[in-house]
Amino acid sequence: MSESRCGAKKRSNYHHGDLHAALIKAADDIIAEGGIEAFSLRASAKRAGVSPGAPAHHFGNAKGLLTEVALLSFERLGRYIEEVGHSDDVAAYLRALSLAFVTFALDHPGHFRLMFRIDLVNGNDPRYPEISMKLGMRLGLAVAAYRGKSDVNSNRSDDAVDIFCGMSTLHGLAHLVLEEKATAFFRSATSREFLMEDLPKVLARMYPDHRRQSQGRNPSSDNS
Repeated sequence: MSESRCGAKKRSNYHHGDLHAALIKAADDIIAEGGIEAFSLRASAKRAGVSPGAPAHHFGNAKGLLTEVALLSFERLGRYIEEVGHSDDVAAYLRALSLAFVTFALDHPGHFRLMFRIDLVNGNDPRYPEISMKLGMRLGLAVAAYRGKSDVNSNRSDDAVDIFCGMSTLHGLAHLVLEEKATAFFRSATSREFLMEDLPKVLARMYPDHRRQSQGRNPSSDNS
């Protein structure tokens, strides 16, 4: 059977929302294997076994399809975060969330780079700020709790600073790992080894167990 006839047969098997889902999966797989650079509407259509015009018909343009992949990626990150669970030990909890965030980035580098590219995803899609802010706030609230705050409001400038600092730190760590810059500071042969062996030490230095207690000490008492 010729390739064109095979493609026609494959297209005929799609019903209702199947093609929509198949195109999202195709784009998702392409980014997983080759990153954003490997993605195109044509490549997604070819992988799904449909006509080149099908993605534009269903999603409007590349940004429409990439937005769906980004939303899936946030859901994956959410599962990494949920696996951490909850803990009353604010330092250990923040370190665990941070480790989960960077682990996700290393496990899914193409998706991680896509998720925060406003030039590639539709930030006006109401689902996008909803899911991204939900995860960002959980990480931000963990930072705030570590700093001794129980009542946090991102609309307050001081709280916004804490949340932003925490997220900036995590994004910086993730990108250093992805770009294999972190290994230059350590003896880790690979980013994966850094993640397993050195990142826990880095996080322990960033968020030590007794940070708040040491802040509460009176320096003058050391000279008495």
